[in-house]
Amino acid sequence: APAGAEQRICGRVVLVPGAPKAFTMEAPYADAAVQPGFTHAFVQSFFVILATEIGDKTFFIAAIMAMRHSRLTVWTGAVGALVVMTVLSTLLGHMAPLLLPKAYTHYAAVLLFLFFGVRMLREAKDAGEGASDELEEVELELAKKDDVESADALMADEEGGGGSSGGGGGGGGG
Repeated sequence: APAGAEQRICGRVVLVPGAPKAFTMEAPYADAAVQPGFTHAFVQSFFVILATEIGDKTFFIAAIMAMRHSRLTVWTGAVGALVVMTVLSTLLGHMAPLLLPKAYTHYAAVLLFLFFGVRMLREAKDAGEGASDELEEVELELAKKDDVESADALMADEEGGGGSSGGGGGGGGG
């Protein structure tokens, strides 16, 4: 590059030969010729989500629920929830920079990444056996829910059909 020319790296850091690094608040890939295509964005988001979702609570919940209920129903619910969360996060990511100054959204993103990163590191430090602890926690939550549903069903049976089953039992004993 000729002397004094600017170079763009990832659309955020502008390097000027002979000058210190300066952070700019430009949009990434502001130049249309440098902007990555659909395939790049799709592959990148696919693998980032895949890497972060495998082994978390929702993964175990879906796996255990698929063992207990219809796999198609569990799959439909999980995909539906993922679609809703993806739409909400995409809308937030699109609207926040339009409603707030770019500097605020940049620093808010930095603070959120820092907050969640520190929280994740603390959870990892406190975790015992990792995935098995999460699996046990999910199983306990599902068992509690099953107990509540069983108790509700038993109460409904006693209120609605308890007299007929009790009468039939009494008639056979006499």
